[in-house]
Amino acid sequence: MLSPALADSSTATTPPAESITLASLSPDVPIAVAPQAIRALLFRPGGASPAPAMVILSSSAGIQRHRELFYADAMVRAGIAACVVDSFGPRGVRTTVVDQSLVTAYQMECDAHAALQWLRQDSRIDPARIGIMGVSKGGVVAVNSAIAVRRRWRGIDDIFALHVGICPGCVAQHRDATTTGAPMFLMLAEHDDYTPAHYAITYAGRMRDAGNRDIRIKVYKAHHGWESIGPVYHIAKAQNFSGCPNLIEDDGRHFVPSAGRTMSESDYRAWVRQAGLLQYGAHAGGGTPALKQRATGDLITFLRANGF
Repeated sequence: MLSPALADSSTATTPPAESITLASLSPDVPIAVAPQAIRALLFRPGGASPAPAMVILSSSAGIQRHRELFYADAMVRAGIAACVVDSFGPRGVRTTVVDQSLVTAYQMECDAHAALQWLRQDSRIDPARIGIMGVSKGGVVAVNSAIAVRRRWRGIDDIFALHVGICPGCVAQHRDATTTGAPMFLMLAEHDDYTPAHYAITYAGRMRDAGNRDIRIKVYKAHHGWESIGPVYHIAKAQNFSGCPNLIEDDGRHFVPSAGRTMSESDYRAWVRQAGLLQYGAHAGGGTPALKQRATGDLITFLRANGF
């Protein structure tokens, strides 16, 4: 079933949504991903077709009206279709905040590329103008999908026209930071203690050094999850890996400097716990209508500058 927020999205967005079913990618290497039928909602703007489109991935909290559906509405108002992918509900998961292994970022990446393939076959969508965006965990997917070596992992050549990562977790970075060359916009929060901005800034520098000069960064005076308007709140049980940076090798393993060795992703997660480096807790929220409007305006400006 669709997550409750996704199923009851009609009150959160202006246009009606089309429910679609996708067969997620299921590569065997370097990390096996089981076949999975996933669902998404496609919101389309009025006007002439074909329209540009953005694939929107959720944060660890799952699809929220004030976040993913808010961005879908902003896209449609700007004349851009929005495909909101539900990676959690079809897998029987509501949230990964307390256990990030329940649905991995790689599973979400396979879902995102299934959506890309589906959209490219829809005559109402411009196949050359399909981008990807996400907040937090969804931002990880938006960034990872730009890394060149991951095209071989996924087993398909399709790439997104651009990438937007909002507070993406960049504690794990590819050793080879070569990207597809598509434009990227990293929207970061100065006071983020969940997915600290300095990791994303460093990663962007490495991607630029590897040849992608079309990366924009903006750091807002905000906390993680600024889409939530109101006081800053504490997420006590949130798994927080920000204290253990690592490098992803081309074969999918992680080199962990603190351990001095390379290990699989599952072994890395286990080692972080055993080493006492896995933290719990993070702060989020604290957004204001003015901040949300300004940041969303920056997002639309970036899309317009790249032909969306």
